[in-house]
Amino acid sequence: MKNFILSAILLLIYTGIFAQTDSNSTASPFFPESKDVGVVGNVSGLINAIQATNRTDLRSQSAVTLRYVYNDKLTFRLGLAPKVDRHSTLSTDSVGKDQVRFDSTATQSSISFRPGVEYHLRGTKRLDPYMAADLEFGIVGGLKIGSSTNVTDTTGTSSLTRTITEDGGFSFGAKLSLGMNYFVTKKLFVGAEYGLGFYSIATGGDRQEVAQFEPVSGSAQTDRILSSTRVTNSSMFVDPMIQLTIGYFFSTK
Repeated sequence: MKNFILSAILLLIYTGIFAQTDSNSTASPFFPESKDVGVVGNVSGLINAIQATNRTDLRSQSAVTLRYVYNDKLTFRLGLAPKVDRHSTLSTDSVGKDQVRFDSTATQSSISFRPGVEYHLRGTKRLDPYMAADLEFGIVGGLKIGSSTNVTDTTGTSSLTRTITEDGGFSFGAKLSLGMNYFVTKKLFVGAEYGLGFYSIATGGDRQEVAQFEPVSGSAQTDRILSSTRVTNSSMFVDPMIQLTIGYFFSTK
């Protein structure tokens, strides 16, 4: 929080200094023009190991971030963070004279949308300070886990199939940020951004577990267990460090 307040004070002082410059000064030749579209990524690592990575949503999932220049004051931006998790396990083992084969798969998907707007302040020909506000809406898909265990001995093969399904959920959040871009060359920039925000995520709900057992001989058996569990997590946060960015604007005219 102290870092955010200090950043805000420095940005306001900086903006006030440049607000005293001639209001009729020409537009910077380095800045993007109206209707230009930009892509943005984060920069991390030390000097000898610098790497560019995707920006993240409020749940720290990798996101594709785009910017659209409306005019010299307003820039709209959108983050999109799709994710599909799939975990599989396949094993074969021997227990005494029996062969045991185990196969399981767990899948869950999610996606978030993060629309935002930047208000750009007076800077220099290369330095472009701004304030930004973002909202975020996300959907968490249902969880599905399936497993089968086959046991083979001299009399045949018995199997146990288990299926677990659980409802997904949703997420919501908002963030306020201060940032600035420094244009190295025309439309290519490096920047920094720092902010605070909150998010809330609710997952779970109805849960169903079905187990089907088929013995080598005799009748098959099916057991069904129904339950419900809902988990909600909410948090307010401040960025742990200033986010360094890199990006480029493409002309659409």
